[in-house]
Amino acid sequence: MVKVVVMCGGRGVRLRPVTDTIPKPLVMLGGKPIVHHLLERYVQRGFREFVLCLGYRGEMVRAYFSKYSLDGNIEYSDAGEEASILERLTCARELIGQRAFVAYGDTLVNVDLAAMLKRHIELQAKATITIAPIRSPFGLVETDAHSRVQRFSEKPVQQYFIGHFLLEQNVLEDVPEHLIGLKDGAGLVKLFQGLSAQKDLGVFEHTGPQITFNTRKELEQAKTELSN
Repeated sequence: MVKVVVMCGGRGVRLRPVTDTIPKPLVMLGGKPIVHHLLERYVQRGFREFVLCLGYRGEMVRAYFSKYSLDGNIEYSDAGEEASILERLTCARELIGQRAFVAYGDTLVNVDLAAMLKRHIELQAKATITIAPIRSPFGLVETDAHSRVQRFSEKPVQQYFIGHFLLEQNVLEDVPEHLIGLKDGAGLVKLFQGLSAQKDLGVFEHTGPQITFNTRKELEQAKTELSN
């Protein structure tokens, strides 16, 4: 069984003052914390084994799930409040088995998990990231060193990473210390770039809805999107 690792350690600074007293994954959305919605969606798709990577006010996440039953088993890993995303993952590596889906605790996406796993295995990738299309609201310009335009694209459709991926556990065994020490998600990006250079990074495109938020305005919008 593939486990699901959920990143729950961030401070959610841009969502203050909401996150002054609770961690961002416990922010209420439709009557439940967003991380509860997230785990339920995995359970509905047959996944039962979870690892929650804690950090900021992690004891509150533990306390919440000690009171609310979930049709699955939850393990916890805590690398401390200041840990980066990559540090949290390496700290949890002994818990996640051969491979695991990794989700951000403040994001809901209805990814076709079975199809993504199939693609990952077919590619023999060490990691497969979920991407989604987005149309830029701007005309994008590329220039050369002599201030001449090389390319002009009017509101192009581009692909972006939506904070969800599938990872082989052995990728985490020999991560360089200097990558682990990079703040926030910078080390994870560097890890993905290294895998890409080695042709070991796959992609899986998601075109359905997704819900995430970083500010109070986006939180209100997320509540509307969830009800819809």
